[in-house]
Amino acid sequence: MAKVVAMKAVPDLAAELLPPVGPGFIATLTLAYVGAFIAFVPLLSLLVPLQAQALAPMDKIGLLSLVTLLGAVVASITNLAVGWASDRTRHRLGRRRPWMAGGLIGVIVAYGLIATASSPAMLVASIVVFQLAFNTLFAPLNAVLADRVPDRQKGRVAAFLGLGAPLGAASGVLITHPILADTTARMGVMGLLATACLMPFLLTYRDAPHLHSVARRATTRLQLSPDFGFAWLSRFCLQIAASVVNAYMLFYLADHARYAEQFPGTTVESGLARLITLSTVLILVSGFLGGLASDRLNRRKAFILLAAGLMACGLLIFAVWPAWPGPLIGYAFYGIGFGLYTTVDAALVAQVLPSRQDTARDLGIMNLTNTLPAVLAPVVALIALGPERQSWPQLMATSAVLAVLGGLAVLGVRRVR
Repeated sequence: MAKVVAMKAVPDLAAELLPPVGPGFIATLTLAYVGAFIAFVPLLSLLVPLQAQALAPMDKIGLLSLVTLLGAVVASITNLAVGWASDRTRHRLGRRRPWMAGGLIGVIVAYGLIATASSPAMLVASIVVFQLAFNTLFAPLNAVLADRVPDRQKGRVAAFLGLGAPLGAASGVLITHPILADTTARMGVMGLLATACLMPFLLTYRDAPHLHSVARRATTRLQLSPDFGFAWLSRFCLQIAASVVNAYMLFYLADHARYAEQFPGTTVESGLARLITLSTVLILVSGFLGGLASDRLNRRKAFILLAAGLMACGLLIFAVWPAWPGPLIGYAFYGIGFGLYTTVDAALVAQVLPSRQDTARDLGIMNLTNTLPAVLAPVVALIALGPERQSWPQLMATSAVLAVLGGLAVLGVRRVR
């Protein structure tokens, strides 16, 4: 069992001595992130809810909550385990690439299982397989920013990597196009896009020379700092709010905003895809500009506070204004805040990691702030929505409070301004 030692964070001189990364590296890493987000965002926000609705029309929220909860548990365990293992891997392809390649193959297999799921139990099992494979891919990929990018470039590179989430979400517009009405076709397109984006990085990435010796020095000793703890808590709260939006927005539009009644002749999934498209543009702009500005000003916390406030505003608009254009305006606020948050937070977290030897393991611990909220979001949703599953204003207001708490928690970080 790992021994946990609280220790004071000190400047990471190794990170500052890393050589700067060039445009080619940034381009292939950014494309790989886009591919990773294409692999899971449309699946979990659009296709799985539709599958849950088709397989359990009388309790779609219950099935979706079970799928989300079990998938998040598997994701948490896998991310930690694969991160720990990749830190210690010594292979001719490097310590990250073998795991990423194996994870990508597993994701494609999981798509086939999800597409052919014919019962709630099969859907749950196939999502478990997907989370196992996806986190085998993503745990080592997520460590590359800390592995290879010096602190002075982290905000800039994180700004490019921030393109992954909105572009991954935007791919839902293509995947839900009427020409791809069949689930198998949608899964196939998603698999092709993800593979095409990830392959250039998998074929060209090389570990920095010093990482070969780092892999040999990796230990089971776990060193945590207060800064890491406050960054963890901040992301944890904000990601619960984000998980609610990702998992339940389709049902919010259908059951509370009554999108299909407001726009006869359209489908709810097409309406959500359009909202995501608008949000994507705003996320791209706010995330990119925020990352560059946080580097230039050498400040991260103020941007995260602003982002949390914007996300909370969007969620409160969802709570009080379901009639159109309320959801549109709410999604705009939420998108600007989310883009700013994801970019700047990624740079901040990479700066407060306790160990250069165990980057992926420590990021696996940080990744619990993505997976545990996915476990808690269904619990929060089921409680807040009430026994009739209709108290949407209460759910959105609760999520707004969590977003504010996440922003305030980052004030506890001392090493990063």
